[in-house]
Amino acid sequence: MTARGSLDGRTTITTRALQRLATGVVSDAAEVGADRVRVDLGDRHGALRISITVPVLLGRSQDLVQRGAGIRDRVVESLRECAGRRVGVVDVRFSGVERTDRRVL
Repeated sequence: MTARGSLDGRTTITTRALQRLATGVVSDAAEVGADRVRVDLGDRHGALRISITVPVLLGRSQDLVQRGAGIRDRVVESLRECAGRRVGVVDVRFSGVERTDRRVL
């Protein structure tokens, strides 16, 4: 078999797939279970608007502003790389508290 050039057709990424992808990325970035993450997607002038709610993790050395920026950066980069989507706005809201079992030195 030989490889052909590009084929006709299209690739569609559903809202549900984007939602799950964003939830997984946030879960990894925030180091919490996916069941503790809430992600709402919207549109802002053709780009994604993402609202994220995650719990605060006690026992981490980063302050909340740094953690929020890290989560935002990871979501923007991952959705661009994995889904080819442009992200215009990411709002991160911390709510609730989770303790970590790890000791911070």
